[in-house]
Amino acid sequence: MQAGVGGACGVIPVHLNELSADAARGLKPGLAYQLGISFASPTNSMQYALRARGFEMATIVTLAVIVWSGREAHARSFVRGATVSDSDGF
Repeated sequence: MQAGVGGACGVIPVHLNELSADAARGLKPGLAYQLGISFASPTNSMQYALRARGFEMATIVTLAVIVWSGREAHARSFVRGATVSDSDGF
């Protein structure tokens, strides 16, 4: 998991730099990071305030319903136009 998180945290700011104009290359990734933190910061306080009202159980039940109602496509090929028999069997 750390390799995935570290890889994403390293690649995304570099990509934002490449998308930015020359004058804003240092501004865009840092600003995006700080705005994301500021928008997400009230989450812990909201969860703490809702703890006595069954928020955790509502979250667990909602997650369970989503997981059980979802359909898993076993042996699906990610190659456009290919069927399962066309793939290597993995």
